[in-house]
Amino acid sequence: MFRAIGRRTLLQGAGAALSGAFPSNACAAAPNYPDRRALQEAHEKGPVVPVNKTYRMMEWECHTPPEGNFDINLDHALKAARDAGAESMMFYSQDHWGYSFYPSDVAVRHPHLENDFFGREVSIARKLGMSVVCYYSLQFNNQSVLTHPDWGWVNDKGEQQKMRWLITCLDTPYRAYVLGMMNELFSRYELDELFLDIFGIQFHAFHSRGQDPFCYCQHTVKAWEHDHPGDPYREGFQSRQGWDARYQWHQKRSMSDMLDEIVGAVRKHRPQTLISLNGGPEAFPNDVMQRVSFIYAEPLTSETGISLGSILMRGWGRPDYQAGVFSRQGYQDTYAGQLPRVKADALILQNARVFIVGNAPVIGGLDGEGFSKRWFDVARETWEDVRNVDGLLSGVEPLLSTAVLYSEPTLQELAGQKRPQDFRSSVLGALETMTFSGRPVESLPEFRLRPEELRKYELLVLPEVEVLDATQADVIRDWVGNGGTLIASGNCGLVGENHALRKNFPLADVLGADFEAIERKYAYDPEGHFKKGVIQTYLESTGHPLTKSLSESTVGLSGAFLRLRMRPGAQELLRYRLPLMVEDLPHYKWFNWGAPPPGRESGGTAAVLNRFHKGQSVYVGAPLFQAVTNDKLFWTRKWIPSLVRELVKDPVAELHFPTLPEYLHGTFFWDKSRRFVLVQILNAVELGTQAEFIDVPSAEIRINPEKLNVKGARAVWPSERPLEISHERGRLTISVPKPGRYTALYLSLA
Repeated sequence: MFRAIGRRTLLQGAGAALSGAFPSNACAAAPNYPDRRALQEAHEKGPVVPVNKTYRMMEWECHTPPEGNFDINLDHALKAARDAGAESMMFYSQDHWGYSFYPSDVAVRHPHLENDFFGREVSIARKLGMSVVCYYSLQFNNQSVLTHPDWGWVNDKGEQQKMRWLITCLDTPYRAYVLGMMNELFSRYELDELFLDIFGIQFHAFHSRGQDPFCYCQHTVKAWEHDHPGDPYREGFQSRQGWDARYQWHQKRSMSDMLDEIVGAVRKHRPQTLISLNGGPEAFPNDVMQRVSFIYAEPLTSETGISLGSILMRGWGRPDYQAGVFSRQGYQDTYAGQLPRVKADALILQNARVFIVGNAPVIGGLDGEGFSKRWFDVARETWEDVRNVDGLLSGVEPLLSTAVLYSEPTLQELAGQKRPQDFRSSVLGALETMTFSGRPVESLPEFRLRPEELRKYELLVLPEVEVLDATQADVIRDWVGNGGTLIASGNCGLVGENHALRKNFPLADVLGADFEAIERKYAYDPEGHFKKGVIQTYLESTGHPLTKSLSESTVGLSGAFLRLRMRPGAQELLRYRLPLMVEDLPHYKWFNWGAPPPGRESGGTAAVLNRFHKGQSVYVGAPLFQAVTNDKLFWTRKWIPSLVRELVKDPVAELHFPTLPEYLHGTFFWDKSRRFVLVQILNAVELGTQAEFIDVPSAEIRINPEKLNVKGARAVWPSERPLEISHERGRLTISVPKPGRYTALYLSLA
């Protein structure tokens, strides 16, 4: 049942995201703007920057095969790293080949390594004033599997699994081997952090490419049957219940338990050691995310340069999150440094700390000294903007407007349905199109979906969120009823607690539509296999103002759609137009070279607008956000942002780009004094033009003065200049002429 709240409570909630906009003495003159130069000088002259605070960490990718050597001038290479701007270095203790880079009593040292290469790296970096991270490749280990074939991860046919390198199974004696190395490394060397690469690789492969996540080796079978007597390992995969039980057991044993054992071994010697993993919420459950010191993930950059992975990480509410920028081999090409520079800027735009992953910059004998001088020149350019603004980023907090719900239960439910990639596609599609709308965007994990948190937002997106429990549905219902705006799509909440299927949407009253059936026959072949990338769900506008831009013809997307019954008072936005025929390739039923076009028959209501008490919702009965990622159609990338702008007309803040709107994006962060808002604007067009920069005449910042009382604006990088504020139609507008590749500026609050 919807619970109304009073006007005072509503205003307090809506203002929670804006706390600090109105200082206690609102009439007092604002202090001078933060001094970027002074902040940067203080940063550079300060003590060694901890590994969890630096925005300039460098990894030397160093997977050295048996044929490789270590003829490397480490003194010169590390000085080149420091000159490029590195404050923290990541050094390899064990690479993907499985060789240790130090004298080990447990592991196999690289055959051409005659000294303590790892120890020398650590010592030199310390002398240069850099903090140190120990890199460890956990599950790629060629030499171990070749020497001990029973240590390998095998599929159900007994075939060794590999992803270029051979993969180990952590149910084998290799587990003790790993712990032995942890004891050696952290008892011998002064290390600040352990970074585990290739951690939980089978689950990462499952969620990114659909690969079977289970090992079928004798050690795994024995371990399962020891823990579950009377339940044969292989036979249990036939049922959903058995599959789920084995999946959860594998996750716990090879990720949570393994991580606990490693952390225990490490901190026995160095209690303050930080722990991080290569992989974030898109690959690992929250149970694992809570065990690490900070979250690291791949940036998951969109085609137009948005670091979607960084937005996803930030939603966990954990400080110091970090993402990587991959470069190219310096010995292959004269690589344009502005390309990784744009990617690094995309990370700081989201306040993700920047980690340069060097593609083999240090190789024995290369360029006369064992390292690529060209690569280090590119690294310096990569950090050009980062080096000049990272002093501004400490302690900033995002300004809030739009939230995209990240549902781990939905991820797990779809994993059990053998659809591990679907929800990831939905979330990324939602984050991308919400960014195109120009408003501040956050990822909101379901464990943070609480009334006091949701009140901070103006818009909530449920991107094909299939699993909602009753409590979550009530929280959303109350929030919409008290004035929130909801956009939802797909099988919204049709799965409840314990995988129970619902007969109707738990938010049907909010959505203004009831569920009738799922139409699969167009999206699946006669054997029940999904037709990936085949567009056979067609939508047509009803002429409603919110869909008038689509009225000229139909638009399409892939996937099954839901047949709906619209409730009284709801407004129909889109209708389904059924395909001309059901495609059936084995029986010679297809249309030309593509999918069948739309026919004349209507499939009923496809999207509705519903006013619910003080709020509103738009629901689309098809996988709209998944289509953004998978189908890459123009209409979704244009229509969804315009829908957002029409539904929430006066957001707290937004960016408007008359030119190249998909390649320009920006963010808003409160600075730690709460007297200023840091705005960053990035033009990522070089990613689309292969390093040819195209500037735009201007960018525009629009502010709702009732929510954010701005009195001044000043650009601070790459040039310092005041920015003009104008008042138009009840809002403030700040024009930023020629913002260039990257601009940082401050808004001063009254």
